[in-house]
Amino acid sequence: MGSSSDSSSSSSSEEETTRTKSSRSKSFKSKAGTSAAEVSDSTSSSSSSSSSSSSSSSSSSSSSSSSKSSTTTVPADQTQTPQVAINSSSSSSTSSSEPATATAPKLAEQEPQVTAKPVTPPPPKPQTPPPPKPQTPPPPKPQTPPPIPPKMNTPSPLPSEVPVSPARSKFSLDELPVIENLPSPDLPTVTQVRGRERWSGKLTFWFASIAATSSLANLWKFPYLVNKHGGFPFLIPYVLALLFVGMPVLTLELTIGQMFQGGAVEAFGNLNPRLKGVGVATVAGGFILAVYNVVVLGWTGIYFVNSFDPITNKVPWGEGEVDKFITDYVLKNTTITGSEMVVSGRVLLAVLVFWFLIFFCISRSLRSVGAVVKVLAPLPVAVLIGLTVRGVFLDGAVDGFKKYLVQWNSTRLQNTDVWSDATGQVLYSLTVCVGVMTSFASFNPRSQNIAIDKNLICLANLVISLIGGAVIYLILGHKSQICKMKDLKPCDQIFDSSGIDLIFKVYADSLSYLSAPTLWSALFYGTLTILTLTTCFSLIEAFCVVIRDSWLSSSLQLGRSTIACYVCMAGFLLGIPFTFDSGSSWLEILDNFTRNWVLFYLGFIQSVGVGWIYKIDRQYRRVGIPAVLAYNFGCFLAVLVPSVVGLSLSAQGHSSQKSCTIAFSLAAAILIGSFVSSYVLMDKNKVRKTKRNSFWTLVGWHGADNLRKMINSSPTYRWAPNTFNTEFDSFLSPSKVSVLFGLSIKYIVPGSLLVLLCANIGDASFGRGIYSTGQLAFGQAVFGIVVFLSILLFVYPRILSSPSEAQGEIEEGLLGRLDWVFTARLDKPYVYVLRADN
Repeated sequence: MGSSSDSSSSSSSEEETTRTKSSRSKSFKSKAGTSAAEVSDSTSSSSSSSSSSSSSSSSSSSSSSSSKSSTTTVPADQTQTPQVAINSSSSSSTSSSEPATATAPKLAEQEPQVTAKPVTPPPPKPQTPPPPKPQTPPPPKPQTPPPIPPKMNTPSPLPSEVPVSPARSKFSLDELPVIENLPSPDLPTVTQVRGRERWSGKLTFWFASIAATSSLANLWKFPYLVNKHGGFPFLIPYVLALLFVGMPVLTLELTIGQMFQGGAVEAFGNLNPRLKGVGVATVAGGFILAVYNVVVLGWTGIYFVNSFDPITNKVPWGEGEVDKFITDYVLKNTTITGSEMVVSGRVLLAVLVFWFLIFFCISRSLRSVGAVVKVLAPLPVAVLIGLTVRGVFLDGAVDGFKKYLVQWNSTRLQNTDVWSDATGQVLYSLTVCVGVMTSFASFNPRSQNIAIDKNLICLANLVISLIGGAVIYLILGHKSQICKMKDLKPCDQIFDSSGIDLIFKVYADSLSYLSAPTLWSALFYGTLTILTLTTCFSLIEAFCVVIRDSWLSSSLQLGRSTIACYVCMAGFLLGIPFTFDSGSSWLEILDNFTRNWVLFYLGFIQSVGVGWIYKIDRQYRRVGIPAVLAYNFGCFLAVLVPSVVGLSLSAQGHSSQKSCTIAFSLAAAILIGSFVSSYVLMDKNKVRKTKRNSFWTLVGWHGADNLRKMINSSPTYRWAPNTFNTEFDSFLSPSKVSVLFGLSIKYIVPGSLLVLLCANIGDASFGRGIYSTGQLAFGQAVFGIVVFLSILLFVYPRILSSPSEAQGEIEEGLLGRLDWVFTARLDKPYVYVLRADN
């Protein structure tokens, strides 16, 4: 009886002690301002208490009881002790920490008095207890985040209770993968990251670019233009056009292709969606060049095959038979009026074979293209050097070289056609404004130095042009010497040949007079074949890149080989008309309008897109839309109107001095008017708010400077433009782009190309007495198609948009789609697309 009374009394005292501790714990929690529901549920409270008690400064007995409570069932008084310790430690920094610290010692003193024999745990070991096992907190629910407690009088949340931010409705840039080695912090906003093919190295890219630029123009057109315009003086406008037109446009195309990792359409579209039409017009012009250049490739292939005759060691066009050979064996007829609409079977077969070779070169992968250019690019240079060495030792070579570079006739520089021919030759020989350089640069890593690439490509192209001209005129000098010895036709006319007559008649006949004519003819026409082939498959590759980058390729699941097959088939079908007996005449018409009209227009809209449209929103924010538009349109009219007036006065018989004086006066008056009107329309509030120089905001080349930051930040991190130190360093360094790039892209390139384009359009000397107006309309129609594409897509950029971009914005059916497509406005702000480097 005594023992039972003792046990009942002990149990009653134990229950009283438990009630006392729980009431003290509740009073402490109410003072701390926290409830169990605010911290965690009953399960997480236990685990959180055990994890927090090990880090607190409580006694070892409380730590031991906390670790045991996580594995065994213990009385309530033992489970409450670590809770008080946790709360006291977590709220020690608050104003209500005093009652908690006073309660903890008392509870610790009462622990030895608790004797519950049936459930007494084993005594704690004297050693240091092991740390509690970390328990994985339950996954947070983003839909219903826990309330964030107030900053004051609230214990800091436990690690497992950190509030989770709700799901965001918009995509965050912080969640994107990190793209390393970005050359500039001002790169466009990243919205998409994906891989892209890469060249095997810098050398492969250099070979591919040099092979694309070293075209038939270096041997076909350049020597003739040098002789036509006075010899060495022609190099003055040529070098100036190369420095201030060719190199800036080449830098522009390399930059947007490499930084935006896309072909011409995607690269210009990332500058501004309305500039996608510039990219479409660019690759359209390149495709036109490829179509008729493959026909020329077929002619060179026929000459190359017929050069091999080891038995007789003679060429079939030798001994004055070149006219008969080219008329009867290759082209059948060279005039349009006498055409019998007969197809040259040999030319058609040769064109088909070369289209197949182009397909083979570009259909597999970029590495196959790189392997081809590694083999084909060095061969023509080596052959040209060999032909130059051979020509130096020929009789009459000195006379030919004098006709090429030594003669001096500076009066030709006063004519507009000299500058037009020099600029057109630069654009054509560099293969710019046709999408090739943009596509090739898109396969480079963004960290590659564009300035060095640009300098190397231009230097190589200039050297190959000079060597090619020397090869032509050294052997023509030998032919002139033979002509004088045999007292044949006027020998000076030999140097006046150009185009088809120069390469396939005069030069072919000149090679027949050399010793071992089959060898030298095979080497020369083999070089022409390689040069033209590399240029043609570069143009087709640029066109295919645009299709592969578009949404059409992914939606239809078109692979590289499929796209290449369709493009090559279309090119072959479009080139069939040039294989007729009058094909050479139609080709000459198309070549003239492509060189002097299409390329000038494409260079103009490219420079306007980067110099005047790209980053125009920055100008709007700083000085207002009316002021910017007044200045931009005023500058455009200051170039266009005086050009038209001056050319009209010259056509009416007025002197060139009088025409230029009137044109420059009119341009100055329009410029002054645009400055005054833009200052009057300037938003003074925006000027005061932005604190920017309003003059530089209007006249500065902000888009070109942004591209320069991308280029120059590769050798120099976070390079900044428009400071004396950085600009002086970039002007002297070959690895950086100087301020001349911005000046040229905004003012020099568009202004000069617009003036020369107006002069070419007003010039009616081409084909006079040879081609009728209807025949010349063929070339004008091709030019009109290119202009129409660029304007249409500038006004309606949604034509190239994928159907996914129109979801939720259009009505059902074809009419709804057409209504959405042919809407000029862009409701959503455009975004940029960047791809990560491999």
